[in-house]
Amino acid sequence: MNQPTVSVIIPYSPAHTPQRMLAEAKSSVDAQSVPTEIVVVEDTDQRGPAWARNRGLERATRRYVAFLDADDHWRDGKLEMQLDRLRESSAGICVEGEYSSSATFMRDLFVMKASSLTSSVLLDTKQVDVRFEESLERREDHLFILEAASQAGACFASDLVQIRKHEGGLSSRNTPELRIEQNEEFVNYVRSRVDEQMVEQFRDELFRRLHHRIGRSAYHDGKYGKSTRHLWQSLTYGFSVKTAGALLLSSFHYLWERMSR
Repeated sequence: MNQPTVSVIIPYSPAHTPQRMLAEAKSSVDAQSVPTEIVVVEDTDQRGPAWARNRGLERATRRYVAFLDADDHWRDGKLEMQLDRLRESSAGICVEGEYSSSATFMRDLFVMKASSLTSSVLLDTKQVDVRFEESLERREDHLFILEAASQAGACFASDLVQIRKHEGGLSSRNTPELRIEQNEEFVNYVRSRVDEQMVEQFRDELFRRLHHRIGRSAYHDGKYGKSTRHLWQSLTYGFSVKTAGALLLSSFHYLWERMSR
């Protein structure tokens, strides 16, 4: 029998992901064209995916390590394609995307133009030595990827993963307050561990985009007061025609709502 080529780490919490989805995730690993070892780390005490992935890294035995969330699903040929990309580019990490440079990708990831990448990560542990920051509840995966890319460069491949959102998943617990707080902590880690200059250059863009997203989400939920506050906050970080238009619309609905009471 062929020795495993890739260690595949799957964090699993029964409280957040149905057993059937874990089984389907493992089946998508078994269907890959390269040999694998699957390392499932069960998190029964709700310590978080960063904790589970770090325990998986401790248990992994192969040079190449991939991550797969228990509620996601790999496309056929995913690992083979990425192994080819890593060997061609000599990069230390391969993720889903279409980029010509690591610098452009890192900027986009920092300001949240790229997301849902963890299940696409393939890591060369001979070039990269990074762990997930367990104190972060959000964006710990982005910090990990940025650190890895800063150490050994990144390469990219397309159409690798099917992301499957479901009720009860960790992403369903997002609140505006948590997102803002965690992004502030994330920025501090990026400044100290990755690239201070990138933080200074793009921090305002990150928070402009963050408050815009929160404001638009609140608007669609009919929370016009909250929407107006976050859209206004977004504009304090930089002007955007789209945000200004959304603010006018939200403000109109907020005033109309108050007058109709």
